[in-house]
Amino acid sequence: MPRPSERPAPSAEGELVPVPLSAELAAFRASADYAAMRRFARVHAILAAALPAAARGKVRAVALRRGCLTLEVSDGVLLAELRSTIARALRDALAAAGTGVSQLQWRVAPRRDPAH
Repeated sequence: MPRPSERPAPSAEGELVPVPLSAELAAFRASADYAAMRRFARVHAILAAALPAAARGKVRAVALRRGCLTLEVSDGVLLAELRSTIARALRDALAAAGTGVSQLQWRVAPRRDPAH
């Protein structure tokens, strides 16, 4: 039975050969997925610091594609207030932190039926 630090991988002949976990982790850390996860973590940290305390639970980052960060806000009034007061400063802070964000897209979060 392989040790927990080793994961079987198929050999050329089809039999399983243990692969060191450190090699798997190194491959993952070099991947584009890992880089995207790190960028998104920086986005969340900047949002937590830049948003007013009353808005933190009502704004959610939902996507980061091609430099555009999509933010969902729980209601339209708060969305309009945030766009008019902190949008430019938030975008500049995100860009300065190396997140790759160059523009923000705001939208009202879809209502969720409490019965479901």
